[in-house]
Amino acid sequence: MELRCSQTTKRIAEKIFLLRKANKLTQEQFAEKLGLDRHTIARAEEGKHRLSPETLELIAMTWDIPASYFYDDSTFRVDISKTGLIHKINTKLKLLSKADLNKVDKLLDIIKS
Repeated sequence: MELRCSQTTKRIAEKIFLLRKANKLTQEQFAEKLGLDRHTIARAEEGKHRLSPETLELIAMTWDIPASYFYDDSTFRVDISKTGLIHKINTKLKLLSKADLNKVDKLLDIIKS
């Protein structure tokens, strides 16, 4: 039985595709980062598979974006040009000690001022 593609499913499919492309990832690379199968991502991008809310939350957490990104097309727009860099920085931050994180925090305060 073929899944009928609702407007919400189409929106989510498009946003997954845009997020993946903005991060310059293949479907396989994107899926691997999430612990998913490439076919799951391919079918989701085609609107033939609805990802669970938990999977959408995992994607949001992985790329440090709000889960509402997938559902709301009017009040929040992700600057997808930054998501790859944010993800890269976030990955590096996770490896730092608390002391080093405090140093990074102080550097960010200096940069923002």
